[in-house]
Amino acid sequence: MRSFAISLLCLFVAIGAFGQVTGRIADTAGKPVPFATVALLRIADSTVVNSAAVTDAGTFRVNNIHPGKYTLRVTAVGYQAYKSPVFNISPGQEADLGRLVIKQTGRQLQEVVIRAVKPQVQQTAEGLTVNVQNSIMTQGSSVLDVLQRSPGVIIDQHNNTIALNGKTGVKVMIDGRLMRMSMDQLITLLNSMSADNTTQIELMNTPPAKYDAEGNAGIINIVTKKSKKRGTNGSITLTAGYGVFEKASAGFNINHNTGNVNLYGSYSYWHAHDYGGLYATGSENAAIIGGQTDFSYTGINKPIANFNDGTIGADIKLDTGATIGGSINYWGGGNTSQPHNYGYYIFESAPTLTYNSLFDNSSHIGNAITNLYLDKSLKGQQKIRADFDYLYYNTRSLASSESSFTDDKGNTAGGGDSLYSPKQRSFGNTTIKVSIGKLDYSAKLNKKIGFETGAKVTYSRTAANSGIEDFENGVWEPNTVGAGNNFVTYEAIEAGYVTFNMQLDSVSSLVAGGRYEYSHNYTDKSTDVNYRLDRKLGRFFPSVFFSRKLNDHSSWQASYTERITRPSYSELASYVSYNDPVSVFTGNPLLKPAITRNLKFGYNYHEYLFSLLFSRDDHPILGIQGTPGPVKGVVYLRPENGDWQNSVTLQATIPVKINNWWGMTYTLTGGLTQYRISFTPNPLEKIFLAGSFNFSQNFKFQHGLSAELSGYYNSPSYSANWHSYSNTIVNLGVRKDLGKGNLKLSISDIFRSGSYQSDVGLLTTDAFNTKVHVRYNTESRLGTIVKLSYYRPFGTTGKSREKRDSGSGEERSRL
Repeated sequence: MRSFAISLLCLFVAIGAFGQVTGRIADTAGKPVPFATVALLRIADSTVVNSAAVTDAGTFRVNNIHPGKYTLRVTAVGYQAYKSPVFNISPGQEADLGRLVIKQTGRQLQEVVIRAVKPQVQQTAEGLTVNVQNSIMTQGSSVLDVLQRSPGVIIDQHNNTIALNGKTGVKVMIDGRLMRMSMDQLITLLNSMSADNTTQIELMNTPPAKYDAEGNAGIINIVTKKSKKRGTNGSITLTAGYGVFEKASAGFNINHNTGNVNLYGSYSYWHAHDYGGLYATGSENAAIIGGQTDFSYTGINKPIANFNDGTIGADIKLDTGATIGGSINYWGGGNTSQPHNYGYYIFESAPTLTYNSLFDNSSHIGNAITNLYLDKSLKGQQKIRADFDYLYYNTRSLASSESSFTDDKGNTAGGGDSLYSPKQRSFGNTTIKVSIGKLDYSAKLNKKIGFETGAKVTYSRTAANSGIEDFENGVWEPNTVGAGNNFVTYEAIEAGYVTFNMQLDSVSSLVAGGRYEYSHNYTDKSTDVNYRLDRKLGRFFPSVFFSRKLNDHSSWQASYTERITRPSYSELASYVSYNDPVSVFTGNPLLKPAITRNLKFGYNYHEYLFSLLFSRDDHPILGIQGTPGPVKGVVYLRPENGDWQNSVTLQATIPVKINNWWGMTYTLTGGLTQYRISFTPNPLEKIFLAGSFNFSQNFKFQHGLSAELSGYYNSPSYSANWHSYSNTIVNLGVRKDLGKGNLKLSISDIFRSGSYQSDVGLLTTDAFNTKVHVRYNTESRLGTIVKLSYYRPFGTTGKSREKRDSGSGEERSRL
């Protein structure tokens, strides 16, 4: 496939004979006038055929000009409009108009606020960009809520998975930093982050070589707000809500920018009292309690979460032309819950068993991330940047249970050391330390070729301690199934990349490069020999992106990329945690990395977006699967490798504007998927059609009122030995602009359809002959969630500052 893609791109030889116009805008004192706008007008009919924004240095460039006669119009706030003499453009000509002088107006203008509304969804060569602040539903929502409403994204909070275009091997970044944490911890983080401080969500299913090759489904990058205004400014947000239980959040951000020094900080608090109900009915061979059984199981949970998130940072421009800076972020808090679980196990030739338990769970999460960077521009359009990041994560959990497991005569089931001891507790403590160093260099080789290269080193250490204990004869004793264990793992990743950016002609460009990554995963020498790891993997990941502009309204793209999904630390660790009387959660030290190859085509027409993605995955990492383990008869729930997966995915985004007050956007993502698994006693090969549909209806009324009706539909789908049913959610939001700030009312899941159902074990027979139907009801299934949110900006306005990206980039998703 790789050679096919490269050959295909080399065949694109159609070259358009278009011209270009360049120049500089200055005032009467000869100083550059930034942020002006230039418009190219055709003399024949005075039509504006193209336009461009003037840079900070006062320069501009207008591309893709057909031969003919034109004039240039220049406009800028505080300046008189300027119109150039008529000039002629010949095929392939690059016309330089030199310095164009514009005059200031004779009076001082009052503050003018210009609002340019971006499309809600934009397409790039890497994927889709969702401008989340275009949605009324964003205010007062969590980042997880917004992500769940994004095209092609499916979130399963019960199983703690995030899927992009049908694949669960997705990695999540925040401002270019990979979130190196377990998926359940990541979902907790996203659910406690306020979306009010988020501007975009980048859904990159084919990221370029400058990004880590991690994530077979691609990368989701969450871009937070970065103030570009001079002076002191910020905003505050307050939200209160109620569903079955209460919710609340509050936050502020502040920024002080003098031009050479920028200081910034933010803080948010999140409180959520939620509800979740799990219902399972089916049959399985539960040898540990008597053999083949029919069962019914119910679990009710009402967790309470309180989290804090704070960031401080600085950017300083030096006289040498360099910029140095750094930031510190802390995110932490805790969850408490008292789940109530009960169930019935019915046997053909044995008494019926009744299970009833009440848990008392608590967990605390504390994460700290520091970043230091140096950014310097050199001679000849060269630029160099150095970054160092240190990431610290700690998770502590403790769960105790009081349970009874009796037959229909009241006799205690089992005996001795078992998973169904009347009184148990489980514990876990995981600490992860990650150090990252990164160096990037870019240069312009000539007018048409740019060059980027860089190196990155990541070193991490993970220490996990977990287990299950029984209370016997007044003493806590280790449970043989979940006996306490220590697991220390190390990972070193060394990477380097090279990319060439080539302007083939006035309408065609090619970005070609590759990334080499060498990884070494190994465990501490004290690790049990059965779980000892020592893995080394070196691989080259090519990436090629071609784009061509067809006219002023349409363009198309093609790309080929290769990616990898390494097992996360928690997926490899041999921890054991309690699930129910016959099963435990654990990791799988034998997991293999998954390799993915993607070939993608895209087409844009105005704001209509279309893409077609062909993908091949070898050894895809699948979620929780029921497998046998060290203790006979106990079900070990752990991730497994599939053999392979092929998929073809079509994505289309269709915006429709009815009139000035009513517009809508529809996104359809779907296609064909085929996969094979062989970790079950009988191998399974499955092919199916599946997809998702996202919609948004936006209304603007008089007196500052606006409204949004939005939602999504996910079709039935399959994964390994699981069949997931369809689900749909519809939301409503109303906003009132108050001049300085706004007030928003949101209603989530207005039809109370927040239920997720699946069948396990119906596609093929697993090791325990499992046949189960599972239903998980979210809080909105019982009561629609209503939130009221107030937002107010404050401070001064002024010239924008440069946007700063964090440098460790893609580091935080594999805990």
